[in-house]
Order: sequence, then C-alpha cells, then structure tokens
Amino acid sequence: MALRWLMWCTAVVVLAMLVQPAVPQSSCDMTSNYHGVPGIPGAYGPHGADGPKGEKGDTGDGPLHAMGRKGEPGAPGPAGRTGPKGEQGPHGQRGFRGPKGESGRGARRAETPKSFFSYKRGILQQPTRERPIAFNRDIVPDLDTSLKGENLTHGMFSCKIKGVYYFTYHISAKDLVCLKLMKRTEAVLSLCDSSSSHLVTAGSLVLDLEVGDKVYLQPTQHNKIITSQHIADNTFTGMLLFPSI
Repeated sequence: MALRWLMWCTAVVVLAMLVQPAVPQSSCDMTSNYHGVPGIPGAYGPHGADGPKGEKGDTGDGPLHAMGRKGEPGAPGPAGRTGPKGEQGPHGQRGFRGPKGESGRGARRAETPKSFFSYKRGILQQPTRERPIAFNRDIVPDLDTSLKGENLTHGMFSCKIKGVYYFTYHISAKDLVCLKLMKRTEAVLSLCDSSSSHLVTAGSLVLDLEVGDKVYLQPTQHNKIITSQHIADNTFTGMLLFPSI
C-alpha cells in the first residue's frame, strides 16, 4: 500500500513539472541548475539487535515506591497439629552424686492390742443345765507372762477391748449333746449332735463385741458331756482378730 502511494505521488510531481511554462535559458544554465527527481524511498530494513542491559536505577521518590511504617503485630494464629514423635536421643552423661541426706528418725512400732484365751475343763461333775460351762485349766500354762491370755471367770469370757473376735469349742459326749454359744443373755449359736456311742462336736463363730460383753457356752437339758479327762477333753478358745473404733 505504501509503495502504491509513493508511485502516485511521484506521478503527480512529474506531471506538474511538465505543465510548467518554459523559460528560455541558455544551454549551460539548464544543465548546471537542474535538480533530479527524488527517488522512491526504500523498504524498511530488519530490526536491529537488542542493546546491552542498562544499570539498575535508583529508588523513586513517588508515594508508590516509598516504604511505609512497620505495622503492629497481628493476633497469634491457632496452634498447629502436633508433629510426629521424634527419635529417642542418646543417653546423657551420668550426673554428679548428690550430697548425703539426713538420717531418718527411728519409727516406733505400733503395739497391736492382744486378747485371747484357751482353756479346757478339768471338773468331773456334769455341767448344770442352762448355766455357763466352767473351763478352769489353761491349755498352755507355761507361756511367758507377757503372752498370757485372758482369764475366764466361771467359764465366761469378759471383753476388755472392743473389736471382732473368733471363738471355737470342742465338746466330747455320749449319745447326745445340745449346746448354746451365748453373748450376754442371747444364744447366738445353737446345735445338737447325736450318735449311737461317743461323739465329738465342734463349732466356731465370729462376733463383734463391745467392752463388757460376756461370751460363754451352756448346755441344754439334753446333754451327756464326758467329764473324765482320761477319755476326752472339752475345750473353749477365743481370740481378738482386730480392734474396732
């Protein structure tokens, strides 16, 4: 398109020159003062190579490039998830030995209260019905004084330490025997045993006693207790299991 336009412009110029009135000039002047027709512009040449990169410029003074004041710290964010457990590290060096501590005070061993008895019957007469059976002989008479148990008064044990007690008895009889284990005036255990000849009956019971309570054995109307020590022994034993508050 540019080439066509140049061609049209050139034709117009030539035509204008042709119609211009002729001026009589000498042959010498016409040769020396005549300018030729401008040539047609050439086509655009290729782009040249990029020049070298320039140096970095200074920071501008405008508001867009100025650095503002440091802002206030923002609110802390939520805690992140717990990471995986790391590997166990190596053992550290052994520490120095600490100073020796003070000697402790000796502890006093608490004395546990004791209460017990163990007797047998050494009386030849039959025990009286509905009365306490008398047990009058200590089974282990040679014990140290500190280990001596409670005495039985007319066959009755009298509680001196409030607590839980264990009682047991063994009675030898012939044909028939009926007994009651009494606490105060109440029968807490009753039994009867029979046989065609001799027999040994036994029983045991745990009782919670108050100070002053009395525990004893007594026969009923049906009894044939053997009193001869050469044939059998009749025993009555009791002990404190633990005191109570």
